[in-house]
Amino acid sequence: MATIKKILKPAEDKPTKTASDALAGLLKDKDIKVDVYNDVIADGKVISTGSLLLDSAVKIRSGMVVRLVGKGQELGKTSSAFVIADNYMKTMDKAKTIFVKAEGRLSPEMMARTGMKFVHSAEEWEYGSVFVLSCNVFETVAKVVLETIKTGYQNGEHICVIIDSMDGLILKADLDKGFDGSPKVAGVPLLTKLLFRHLALPVSHYDALLMVTGQYAAEIKLDPYSPNVPRQASSSGGSSISHQADYVLEYQPRYGKDLILEKEKEKPDPVTNKILGVWANVAIRKSANDVTGTIISYPVKKGVIGNAVWQSKEIADFMLSYQMLVKSSSWLAFESEILEEAKAAGLELPEKIQGINNLYALIEENEPIKNHFYTKIKKMIDVS
Repeated sequence: MATIKKILKPAEDKPTKTASDALAGLLKDKDIKVDVYNDVIADGKVISTGSLLLDSAVKIRSGMVVRLVGKGQELGKTSSAFVIADNYMKTMDKAKTIFVKAEGRLSPEMMARTGMKFVHSAEEWEYGSVFVLSCNVFETVAKVVLETIKTGYQNGEHICVIIDSMDGLILKADLDKGFDGSPKVAGVPLLTKLLFRHLALPVSHYDALLMVTGQYAAEIKLDPYSPNVPRQASSSGGSSISHQADYVLEYQPRYGKDLILEKEKEKPDPVTNKILGVWANVAIRKSANDVTGTIISYPVKKGVIGNAVWQSKEIADFMLSYQMLVKSSSWLAFESEILEEAKAAGLELPEKIQGINNLYALIEENEPIKNHFYTKIKKMIDVS
């Protein structure tokens, strides 16, 4: 009996190895370490959309995935992607952009409007420029993007990627089938899942920024009277794009009411009432900061090279909404506190301005005044 008790008696020595020790040992294993990104910490810097109004609602950061969808053509999703890419390169150190031309559309006019430098050879790809990758083979695109953002990060570089669009990508096996092969090929939802399996973690931890454009996907209904199924976004790519993306921005159709005219209450006329710009309407279908469902309208000025967001109009509208100016009939008067702040900054503001268009002109024509109020408003709306 004594022998049995001795065998069953618990060991008096406590184990010296904890779960943390075991985990640390596993993470040092070379076969495991290569698959884990815990040691790669992203900065997560805020990247401006170019619009104060949109920035007040969304906080796009390096390391995110953004889906840009248009419910129609020529709504500005690709132009917006270039503006965000330009701001990414201005914000991040040693930054570059890759534009994947999967659908074969990138006109000289579009490139000129962005005000950015586009190159087609790797040797010319310098910081602040856009390399155009003309390819729609999924495996090639995924490999190029993965290796570039990884190698770039190891060299202190930061890479922004625009895929235009997921709808244009095809698996190599499907491409090799040709027109005579099986007509059934991998759809966009499958390619989207595959893309994120390859790129989601590297993009997040290597402080890259991935923007994916897509087409509007209408739901086919056999019964026109049946209720609509709630969907997070009306875009191709299936549910994966909504789950994996940090933001899904859906650009809405534009109508006559969205035109910005010289005389807002009159009909547009090429001579007597010119179109100055248009309101871009963006529905936030998924967000990283609980603003899903919000629709933001921001002004875009006609005929601008570079960021076409009409920032002087945005600034003026913010100044009015934050009561930096008092409106009386057609006159706008600056608050005394605002005048004192401007004076302390070495700026001279008129006490009164007649008409909103003269306020726009004051901000547009005086860069120090524009920068002063842009910075002030940016601080007021920035919650990063």
